[in-house]
Amino acid sequence: MAGRMRRARVEAPMTASRVPDPRPEVTLQDAARFVTALKRDLAGEPGRYEEVFAVMRQFRDGSLETEGVVDRIKVLLSGHPGLIHAFNQFLPWGYIRAQGSAGAAVGSND
Repeated sequence: MAGRMRRARVEAPMTASRVPDPRPEVTLQDAARFVTALKRDLAGEPGRYEEVFAVMRQFRDGSLETEGVVDRIKVLLSGHPGLIHAFNQFLPWGYIRAQGSAGAAVGSND
């Protein structure tokens, strides 16, 4: 199982049926591609780039829940729909089914 990452665990609200995550498992290569895209697309905005990682550290440390991460990332990556789309692959399927993807609320601004 080396090279594979786990998505954050967020359970969807209880519904009549739960749909399993149809997406392929996220790999370390997916994460590396995302970081490379962040570096490239935010090259002229180093503060934004650093803030994305600050948000991720807060999530890792338990001081920020999934919803807070999504809200902050939507703002930080606004104007970069490709980055938002790439970020969505790391969201738990239960969260996406219950709340929508990070880009759902941003699409009209792009």
